[in-house]
Amino acid sequence: MFEIFTEEVSFINVLSLLAFITTVGLFFCGIPICRQIWKRKDTAEIAAAPFLMGVLGGCTQMSYGMLRGYNTVIWVTSCQIALYSVYTIFYWIMSKNKLWITLKIFAMVVFCAGIISSVHFFGMKIFHPLGIFCLTLNVADFAAPLAGLRVVIRRYATSTLPLPLCIANFMVSTEWFIYGLLLNDFYLIAPNGIGSLLAFIQLILFVVLPRKPGQRAPIVRLFLCIKGEKAEDNREIVAELGENDEKKINRTQRWSQKIKSNVNTVAEELENVIMQIGINDQFAYTHRISEEDTASEKTVETLDGKKNSTVEAVKEVQMLAAKQAEWERQFQLRRSLRHTAHEKIAQLRRALSSPDLTDAVPDEQ
Repeated sequence: MFEIFTEEVSFINVLSLLAFITTVGLFFCGIPICRQIWKRKDTAEIAAAPFLMGVLGGCTQMSYGMLRGYNTVIWVTSCQIALYSVYTIFYWIMSKNKLWITLKIFAMVVFCAGIISSVHFFGMKIFHPLGIFCLTLNVADFAAPLAGLRVVIRRYATSTLPLPLCIANFMVSTEWFIYGLLLNDFYLIAPNGIGSLLAFIQLILFVVLPRKPGQRAPIVRLFLCIKGEKAEDNREIVAELGENDEKKINRTQRWSQKIKSNVNTVAEELENVIMQIGINDQFAYTHRISEEDTASEKTVETLDGKKNSTVEAVKEVQMLAAKQAEWERQFQLRRSLRHTAHEKIAQLRRALSSPDLTDAVPDEQ
């Protein structure tokens, strides 16, 4: 690989150097995961499998490169083992359940040591078993992004697929596929050829499908531009939602309805209080509010001071809720009584303004 700097330039040397740079660059994809773990200060809901499989895959590929004498494979896999070992150590440090992750790391180390020892003691006798194992790991690695294709097809959009990662997978797998062709190595040609095909299929989806639901696909935009028509996205975006999305929207609608009802209740309450309170009692409602604020502040202080006494806190909250419900019931009762009184006054006024004179007609003699 580095013979390009000391010897004459050849296609395989240029390809080896390019494959080394792009592949090692792809190994830095573990940094965003480590940043996410650092922000959470925990490894909950984040699996250690990508890091452990990275070390395992690097050891098997390095053993295969040592067996075949491929310097480029040895250099690339050495960088892979180093980076993914750092990721694994960081995961172990941030993990709270260190026993389980320690057992996984121990099993991985034993397995890698067994592969390297087998190459050292048996040599070419394990060439085909090791090659088949490397092929299986590579195909599984390249096929991992296919798990998101179901969502892409259901939503008819490629927003869930990472475009940079798909491009990087296509470049890396294609480079190693050509490298395997030049060396006439089946165990390099087969997995990287499959990976290149799968990555190419994913890139085609970015062309024939829109990036977001409701938009036009890039191929449709290109066709419309060739015809001279203006490519506009649909204004009404109707995306097919899953169960989780529907639950989120329903929850948002329920909260918005609660907020609207609370605002309406507060507005009606203020109107009725302004009508009920006289000039001499203008600070009555303010005094009541201050008392309720003081009670709620005391409740908050009690809850903060007694975090362990959950039962008492729940009882206090229930008592406050009961008082609030009783106050609202009394408020509705006063409101209905006032409304009834107003109706009776209106009826008396109508009766006084237009009296019934049918009984006052004198009898004809």
